[in-house]
Amino acid sequence: MAVVLNEALVEKEIKTKIRRVAIVISICFLFIFFRLYYLQILKGSLYSQQSVNNRIRLSSIPAPRGIMRAKTGEVLVGNKPSFDLILIPQDTPKVSETLDALAALLNLPREALQKRYEKQKGRPPFEPVTLKKDLSWDNMSLILAKKPELQGVSIDVVPTRSYASNIFAPHVFGFVGEIDRTELDRYAPEGYRMGDCIGKFGLEKWGEQYLRGVNGGLQSEVDAYGNRTKILAEVNPVAGRTITLSLVPRVQSIAETLVRDHPGAIVALEPYTGEVLAMASSPCFDPRLFARGIDAQEWLRLTNHPEHPLLNRAIQSQQPPGSVFKIITAIAALEEKVIDPSFTVFCPGYLNLGSRTFNCWKKHGHGYVNLHDAIVQSCDTYFYTLGMKLGVDTIHKYATMLGLGEKTGIELEGERPGLIPTQEWKKRRYGYPWQKGETLTVAIGQGFVLCTPLQLAAMTAAIANGSYVPRPHLVLSVDAGTPRFEPKPEKNKNITLSPKTLTIIKKALCGVVNEPGGTGGKARIPELLVGGKTGTAQVVGRRFYSASSGKVPKRFEDHAWFVALAPVEEPKIVVAVYCEHGGHGGSAAAPLAREIIRAYLLPNQQEQPQPVMLPAEETEEAD
Repeated sequence: MAVVLNEALVEKEIKTKIRRVAIVISICFLFIFFRLYYLQILKGSLYSQQSVNNRIRLSSIPAPRGIMRAKTGEVLVGNKPSFDLILIPQDTPKVSETLDALAALLNLPREALQKRYEKQKGRPPFEPVTLKKDLSWDNMSLILAKKPELQGVSIDVVPTRSYASNIFAPHVFGFVGEIDRTELDRYAPEGYRMGDCIGKFGLEKWGEQYLRGVNGGLQSEVDAYGNRTKILAEVNPVAGRTITLSLVPRVQSIAETLVRDHPGAIVALEPYTGEVLAMASSPCFDPRLFARGIDAQEWLRLTNHPEHPLLNRAIQSQQPPGSVFKIITAIAALEEKVIDPSFTVFCPGYLNLGSRTFNCWKKHGHGYVNLHDAIVQSCDTYFYTLGMKLGVDTIHKYATMLGLGEKTGIELEGERPGLIPTQEWKKRRYGYPWQKGETLTVAIGQGFVLCTPLQLAAMTAAIANGSYVPRPHLVLSVDAGTPRFEPKPEKNKNITLSPKTLTIIKKALCGVVNEPGGTGGKARIPELLVGGKTGTAQVVGRRFYSASSGKVPKRFEDHAWFVALAPVEEPKIVVAVYCEHGGHGGSAAAPLAREIIRAYLLPNQQEQPQPVMLPAEETEEAD
C-alpha cells in the first residue's frame, strides 16, 4: 500500500514539473513571437531601410575649378576650401527633428534650412543635400562636436573661388553660380548635376569648357547609420585647366582704383597684338558674393541699383564720344582730299546753318585755325566745316574702317556694337530724311554717334600701329589639354590710310597733350611723349537744365572721354577713359589715362596714382 502511494506522488510531481516547463517554454515562445512581431511588423520598415543602407556607397569628390593667372604667373582667380553643411536623407531617420537641432545649434532660421532641403527634393536619397555653405570655423566645430547626435549630418570640403587681394575685375573674370533647371537640361549630357557650379558671366562663362574639372569618386562601405567603415576604391578628381590672361596686375589694380569712386571705365590695350592690359568698370561688385550662391536680397540690391553695377561699361556702355570722334573726321577729310593740313577756318565761337546756330565750346571762338590747331584746341567750328564738306556717309566710311559701329569680338559676352549713322539708316529707322545739321553734330561725335570705350581703344590702336584694327583679347593661352586653345593675335580689319595722314594725326595728338593751349595737358608725363584726344559728350541740351537753382543735375552733366597712345614715336600702349557724367575730358579723364600709362611704362616711378597740377594755361576745361 505504501509503495502505491509513493508512485502516485512521484507521478504527480513529474506532471507538475512538466506543466511548469511547458509554461516556461510557452512564455519563451510568446516572448519570441512578440519580439518577432515588434521587429518585423512594428519596426520592419525601419530596420529594412537600415539593412539596405548597410552597403557599398559611391560618393562624388568635386574637382577644383581651373585657375586664371597673369602671364607673369600671378594667380588672379584661384580656389580655396569651403566647409559645407550637408545632410544625407537616407541616413537621417528624423529629418524634421534634425533640422530643428541644426537651426538651434547654429542660430540659423529654421525656414531657410527647410527651404534648402526641399529645393533639392527629387534627387536620390543617398545624395547629400547642402544646407549651408561656407561654414565658419566656430560653426564647423559645433557640428563636429555634436555629430554623434546628428545622424546623416556631415561636413563636406568643397573648392570655391578666391581672388587676388588687390584685383577683383568682376566684369572681366565674371562669376560662377549653382546650375539652374534650364542650364541643367542643356548641360546634363555633359555630366552636370543639380548643385554643381557653372560659369554664369564673364570669362568664367566663356571658359567653362576649360575651367571645369573632372570630379573624382569614392567607393566606400558604410554602416546602418551611414558612417564610413572602409574605403574600397578612390578616384582622384582632375582640376580644371589654367587660363593665362593678358592683364597686367599692377596696371589693372591702378585702373580699378582710379574708377572706384565714380561710374566709368578704363581700357588699356597693346596696340599691335590687341592684348587687354587693363579693363576696369565702375561701379563694381564683389564676385565673392556669387562664389557659393548669392543671397536673394543681395541680388535684388545689385539688379535694382540705380548705377547698374553689373553693367560692364567698357563693352556695354554706348555713349556719344564727343570730340574724340574729331580724329575720324580729320582722317576722312585728309584721305578724301577735301582739305590739306594748311586749310584754315575762322572760328568766331559758332557756325550758322540756315536758321540754326551751332556753337563752339569756346564762347568767344578760336580765331583762325588750321587742322593741327583745330585738333589741339578741339575747335568745334572747324569740324562743323569739315562735316559739311564730307557728308555723313563719308564719315561713316572711315569710322567703320577704324572699327567703330561694330563689336570688337572680345571674349566677353554682351558686348554692344555702338552706332555710326548713315542717311539710309535714319530713313529706315525713323522714316525721315537726313538733315544737314545732323551731319555737323556727327562730325564732332554727338547726335546719333555711339561708341564703347573698348571700340575707341581699338580705334586708337589702329592709329598707333598704322595698319590694322587689332581684335582685343584677354586670353593668351589655355594649358595643354583637349580641346587645345592657343589664340593668335587677330586683325579685325586692315586700314588703308596714307602714312602722311597718320603722321599728321599723331603730331596733332601729341600737341593736344604737350603744346600750350592743348586740351589734354593733364595727361602729360615729362619722361614720355604722350599723345591723346579729349572728348566731352553733352548728355542733354542746356534748355533741359533746371533754371531755378542754376546748378546742373548730376544726371545731366557731360560725359568725359580721353584716348591716348604712348610713346607717340613708337606706341606700346593705348588707353581709353570714360567718366560717366564726369564733366570735361581734359580735367576728368586725361589724368586717369596719364596714371595708366605711367603704371605700365614707368612702373618704378610710383606705386600709387598721384595728382599732378599743371600750369593754368595748360589745364583748359574744354573737352
